[in-house]
Amino acid sequence: MARTPSCYYLLTIILLLAALALATTTTSAVAAAANGSCVAAERAALLSFKAGITSDPANLLGSWHGRDCCQWSGINCSSRTGHVVKLDLYNHFFEEDYKGNVLSHSLSLRGQISSSLRSLRYLKHLDLSANKHLGHGMPIPDFVGSLDRLVFLDLSFMNFSGRVPQNLGNLTKLLYLNIFNYYGATHSDISWLPRLQSLQSLELGGVNLSSAVDWFHKVNALPNLVALSLDNCALNNSLTHTTTASPPLLHNLTLLQLLDLSQNHLNSRAANNWFWGVTSLKSLYIYDCGFAGAFPDELGNLTLLETLHMPDNNFVGMIPATLSGLCNLQSLTLSNNIISGDIADLIYRLPTCSWKNLQVLSLEGNNITGTTLEAVLHLTSLQVFNVISNDLRGRVPVEIGTLANLTTLYLADNGFSGVLSESHFAGLTNLKQIDLSNNHLEVIVGPDWVPPFNLNWAEFGSCHLGPRFPQWLRWQKDIDKLHIPNTGIIGELPIWFWTSFSRATSLDISLNQISGKLPLSLEFMSVRRLLLQSNQLTGLVPLLPRSVEILDISRNNLTGFVASNVGAPSLQFAILFSNSITGAIPKSICQWSKLLVLDLSSNLLTGELPDCGTKQLKHWDTSSNSTSIAKSKSSSSLEVRTLLLRNNSLSGGFPLFLRQCRNVVFVDLAQNRFSGKLPVWISKEMPALVILRLRSNNFSGEIPIGIAKFPALRILDLSNNNFYGAIPQHLAGLEALAATDKALVPAENPFEEEYQEMYWSSDTGLFNDSLPVVIKGKVLGYRENVIYLMSIDLSCNSLTGKIPEEMSYLAGLINLNLSSNFLSGQIPYKIGNMQSLESLDLTKNHLAGEIPWGLSDLTSLAYLNLSYNDLSGRIPSGRQLDTLQTDDPASMYIGNPGLCGRPVPKTCPGDQPTQGDSVEWHKHGLFQMDFLVSLVVGFVAGVWMVFCGLLFAKKWRGAYFRLFDKLCDKVYVISVVTWHKWSGINGEN
Repeated sequence: MARTPSCYYLLTIILLLAALALATTTTSAVAAAANGSCVAAERAALLSFKAGITSDPANLLGSWHGRDCCQWSGINCSSRTGHVVKLDLYNHFFEEDYKGNVLSHSLSLRGQISSSLRSLRYLKHLDLSANKHLGHGMPIPDFVGSLDRLVFLDLSFMNFSGRVPQNLGNLTKLLYLNIFNYYGATHSDISWLPRLQSLQSLELGGVNLSSAVDWFHKVNALPNLVALSLDNCALNNSLTHTTTASPPLLHNLTLLQLLDLSQNHLNSRAANNWFWGVTSLKSLYIYDCGFAGAFPDELGNLTLLETLHMPDNNFVGMIPATLSGLCNLQSLTLSNNIISGDIADLIYRLPTCSWKNLQVLSLEGNNITGTTLEAVLHLTSLQVFNVISNDLRGRVPVEIGTLANLTTLYLADNGFSGVLSESHFAGLTNLKQIDLSNNHLEVIVGPDWVPPFNLNWAEFGSCHLGPRFPQWLRWQKDIDKLHIPNTGIIGELPIWFWTSFSRATSLDISLNQISGKLPLSLEFMSVRRLLLQSNQLTGLVPLLPRSVEILDISRNNLTGFVASNVGAPSLQFAILFSNSITGAIPKSICQWSKLLVLDLSSNLLTGELPDCGTKQLKHWDTSSNSTSIAKSKSSSSLEVRTLLLRNNSLSGGFPLFLRQCRNVVFVDLAQNRFSGKLPVWISKEMPALVILRLRSNNFSGEIPIGIAKFPALRILDLSNNNFYGAIPQHLAGLEALAATDKALVPAENPFEEEYQEMYWSSDTGLFNDSLPVVIKGKVLGYRENVIYLMSIDLSCNSLTGKIPEEMSYLAGLINLNLSSNFLSGQIPYKIGNMQSLESLDLTKNHLAGEIPWGLSDLTSLAYLNLSYNDLSGRIPSGRQLDTLQTDDPASMYIGNPGLCGRPVPKTCPGDQPTQGDSVEWHKHGLFQMDFLVSLVVGFVAGVWMVFCGLLFAKKWRGAYFRLFDKLCDKVYVISVVTWHKWSGINGEN
């Protein structure tokens, strides 16, 4: 139908009005920009976002007030339109945390990400990264997918969880996308990814892509991709490996320069992976991928490669000889593989054209051999050289000092020997980190030598630096980590030691012969890890730095604590065993809210443990003969997992201190003077307990039923106390002791405690030398392997009644000691069910009846003692019982006059000759044996003489055969006559 003129006029008017409105809006926006103010709607959106922030410790939003939001911190506006185009609230303090700084995300924004940000329709750059607490546990907001002008989006390190929103595929203008999420639990199928055709940099590290179907082809659909990071994404091996790397498969990845597939555990052969065909690569990161086999020759095709990072795999042999084209190589990291061969061969296989470019060479944790490092001297630009934990030997060449660019020199855990002099270090002016630990090296320099370098990391463990403390260390005032244990240092520390290293975070001077007193206060220091054990230090434990997290002053001669020893709010491990510390444990331990391990064993401590802030009302419940404690609501709780107080003179009742330690795993109060009854709350308040040792104290009363309610308890030692009454039948409820799988170690293992930082960790498990355990009739020292012991020791008490039949259900028990009590009744008949039992001690009780034959079924039994009871009847036999290792088998049963049978002298009724008859037989055995031997010898001699005569004397032989013929004839005649005679008689009959 034809349009009328009036319609044209109307349409023209509408278009003019629209143009006028747009011009007005643009003019007002430009005017707003010219006047230095932002768009009102966008300012309101930003203020709404700010209202959702509940905590801003870094004051990132402190400037967000006033009318001009374009002047606020983190905000950029367009100079032409005034619209907000950039919102950057990156947590700059995150870098400090990433390096292990004590801040640890404390300066992160907290709260909610307001959906009001969707009003920022012109936003091109959005960065909220490293605000871990802002995204904690929440999904990535859906509204982000509506910001379709975004070019840059960074939501990394925000601890998001849940599904990555599909509408991120709407952001078709994106050049940079980073949702790295190591701390959270995000997942995605990335079906939305191919729509981002402009994308140049993609970072999905930590996002679970296990459900992503055909992820490779979705990534391959991004033609402009320059950087791709998919580390720790749970990628499937079948998706990452192909037998060919043909050009059609990689037709879109022609611009890719950086590829990171690390920590995906692809577990395949290294050769024939698709990425060897990406010849544009400059940086390749494939560490901890489970790649195995020889290095692929295709590695030589990556001629543009600058960084090759492939540690923590299973590459075998030597690097290929096809690398001659890798002239741009600057960083090569092959640590923790199975590389073998001489280090000189490895250096000469590197392209000679890269020798002047190579800056990083890390070969730690391989099987590389060699007796010289001279080939390394060709790498004149080398900055990092790491050959820790190989099999290198010989002397360190003096020419190592000519590598003037060297910043990091790691030679630890090899077999280097000889002397390092001033000449070795003369040219190392840029050296920052050195580790020579665990070699056979001796550092000899002049007393006035001033090093040309300024270290921040120095490790010389087990090298010889003594006998005096090295004076040259005085000039290393920027040092962060100084480890010089077992270096032969004798005498007192110099006065300048504590001030020169006051900014260090890790100090280790253990295993020397350092004497003298510690300063009364170390509060001025920044140290987090202070190891002084196994020296000859005297005096008092000083006031501790607020920063300290690990303190080990064990095996010294310290005598006490500085009065009011407070502070150290970050202390996690306090190790002070084997000193001479007197007095009471200071109440300041109640302020150590982060304390995990407290070891004060083998000191001279007295008094009671402090009760950390909880008011207790103690009264006696006579109806149950147990101590009942009325407790007010706890005002504090402690994180203690290991409490070791063995071998002191501590007293009082069971420590109320432990009521604040719900996470405690190991409690050792042995060899003290604790008394009273065990509280009824013992299992309720310490549910994670694995080891409980109360031996050699003065505890009394009945063993509470609560003892049987520890689901993880593996070692229970209540020996050498005054417990009375019956053994609780409910001990069968100890679930860990009922399990037969010894490989099941509890999740909270005190012997695998670790102190972890972002880049390193150290074992800080049970610090004491060993844990003494009475087993197999001996006191044996255990350490890490004690967690597998599975033991109950109730010996040397006053327990009465029967051994509960239910104890036979503890099939995982290895050691059972009930000796020196007043137990009666019979040994449980089903004891043969305890198949893991290796040591059983029931001596010195009043057990009666027969020994159950089930004992012979205990195939693991190595020690048995049933002596001094009232047992009777036949002693069971069996291969296991007959082979128990003891010098005197009868000693296992001595003191039971009613027992009979081997190995005791008493015979049982109906037995064959007794042991006495056997002895009598042995008295005449020699005569009988002589007679039998003589008889046999005579017979053989007589037969042999007759045979020789017939063989060599012809007359004898003729006479013998004639006689033999006559005898045969006579026998024949007699036989025939006799046969006929008997035949005639039978015929008549």
